[in-house]
Amino acid sequence: MKRAVAVGLGWLCITCTVPDIEELEAERPSICDADHPCQVRVQLSYDGFRPGCVTLRLTDAESSSKTLELPVEPPVLEGKGTREVGFVRRVDWSHTVVVTASARERSCSGQEVATATARVEVPKEGSVEVPLGLGARDEDGDGYVSAATGGTDCDDHSASIASGLEERCDFLDNNCDSRVDPDPVCAGVEWRTTPRLDGVALRDVAPHARGRAWFVSNSGVLAYVSREADGGFDMRRFGDCPGEWSTAWARPSDGRVFVGSWQGQLATRTTIVGAPCTLTPFDGGGAAIQDIVGFEGDAGTTLYAVSESGDILRWDYPADPVRVAHVDADLRSIHGLDPRTLIAVGTAGVKQPVAYHANPDGGTWLPEQLPPSSAGQDALQSVHVVSPGLAYASGDQGLLLEREGGTWTAKPSYPIFVDGGVAPDILDVVSFGRGSVLGRLDTDDIVRFDGTRWLDFRFGTQGFTSLEALSSDEVWSVAEDGTGFYWGP
Repeated sequence: MKRAVAVGLGWLCITCTVPDIEELEAERPSICDADHPCQVRVQLSYDGFRPGCVTLRLTDAESSSKTLELPVEPPVLEGKGTREVGFVRRVDWSHTVVVTASARERSCSGQEVATATARVEVPKEGSVEVPLGLGARDEDGDGYVSAATGGTDCDDHSASIASGLEERCDFLDNNCDSRVDPDPVCAGVEWRTTPRLDGVALRDVAPHARGRAWFVSNSGVLAYVSREADGGFDMRRFGDCPGEWSTAWARPSDGRVFVGSWQGQLATRTTIVGAPCTLTPFDGGGAAIQDIVGFEGDAGTTLYAVSESGDILRWDYPADPVRVAHVDADLRSIHGLDPRTLIAVGTAGVKQPVAYHANPDGGTWLPEQLPPSSAGQDALQSVHVVSPGLAYASGDQGLLLEREGGTWTAKPSYPIFVDGGVAPDILDVVSFGRGSVLGRLDTDDIVRFDGTRWLDFRFGTQGFTSLEALSSDEVWSVAEDGTGFYWGP
């Protein structure tokens, strides 16, 4: 799947006028201005990636030894920008210039991934426009270009895998050296438990930073948990958000938590003791809010939530939440990397799994074509988007689906271990790459799919109710008995 991410435009002006003595001595480019009007306008376009470094090389067509390099400001992540860089031709240059633009991944010392060249006749009067397009593919947005388009990223479906990354303990080949979790990266990595919240049944966990997460319960209790330097956990308990909370998302920048309830309520509070919990006036009609996901950017914080009645809600905090779409389904989960990559899943009709993706035009959400499911695989319970080209969804009786390039395929279901029995439901799925798909079973176990087979990860005895992660090497879960679980370094 090719994705045009962050297409930016940069304007460069090459001015061909006789320089003054100071400029001749400095032999450097000068800014286009009223006294030095641009005669050549180079329009650079970037398709499919965001360059880490762009250079414009100017060469006299009649003498290749006469060259000048100009740095170009790479495009911002979202949007378009203009910039003028002047070039003052020395008197011994011809009137024909070869313009070459080159882009590198990550930085100016990175791999060159795209070039474009044009031969330009410098006009005596007026100006000429020269379009140059630089194209490469960085689907997962990690700054490393796919090896298939000249970059160094061996897996462009995962931002956790690229040649320049450090190895982590996460069941993935993070640095593309064909080794998974080499010694000693997994030393000291294990499951740890947080202090137990007595009398509280935890329902969801919302991590927002390394070692920091919110626990939410169906009895109005919220808890903010921080990993301590000695390996233990600090926990702040809040009881000022009355409600039977079912799901949560926490803002990365400051940890503010946003929660949804079984009765269709939405609320938010900060990590600060004494700060108020704010319940929104949104009326969900009593339909349970079953999942919530958010995005933080320069424009603010935007969240999306789904309900059992098929409502899709948008919450542009601090404004009130609103319904933006409705589908004829019981929606169980929603996830995405940004509003454009959102996918919602659940069940509809005569008990059949369904999935929908966000409409780029902001209109009705569009149904996805799913492969046939076996009898008893009536619903998709969870979805996790790894990259725009890769996602996983899990559901009833061991159902696991993989979405690559917009097409869903069935992966091996979690096996049946008892003769005459059925496979357990996979109630949560989390993934950061094909080699590590984690699932929470209704048998109170956490398991892992390595792309080929299912493996044990954590046996439970306390009633796991959620499975979440922000990064490939930190996993959180909570249980009905008020205990939290953390796996990581």
